[in-house]
Amino acid sequence: MTRSVILSEAKDLKMRPSPELRSFAPLRMTIALLIIGCTSAAPDAKKAPLDEPEILIAQVSHIAEAARNITGPISVQYQVEVANHSKDPIAIKRIDVISIGSGAYTLRPTSVPFNARLLPGESKALQFWAPAVIDDPTILGANGPVTIRATVYYDTPAGSTQTIVVRQVRALD
Repeated sequence: MTRSVILSEAKDLKMRPSPELRSFAPLRMTIALLIIGCTSAAPDAKKAPLDEPEILIAQVSHIAEAARNITGPISVQYQVEVANHSKDPIAIKRIDVISIGSGAYTLRPTSVPFNARLLPGESKALQFWAPAVIDDPTILGANGPVTIRATVYYDTPAGSTQTIVVRQVRALD
């Protein structure tokens, strides 16, 4: 009988980890999750270069003083200057613009196709017109400030990507 008691105690000892090992369980789980996270976040060789182009947007059209406080549709001309700071050429494919919040006018979502190539270190100014609406004239009139979000889509040797810029624009005086 003594022998069976010893065997059952030994069996119980094998099944239960010691208190010292139990205290390392959270550490082991943390290390395992860290390793899994690091391997799943490995960089993809097909991603675009890290040097995004520098993008500046400006409104180049000006509403005449006589029509400053009108309501209704207007056309607004923009200039988007793109500077390629990467070591690879890029090709601008499309520019999307939309106004954010309230301003002198509302710019509806507008998409303009382009096919402009920029070599490394080169910059180019791209101009286009977009339809806008003055719903409620402001004190500054149609030439007042408007916050614009521009999304520039471009191709690189590594694939297609985009850069988003938010900037307040106003008519140049």
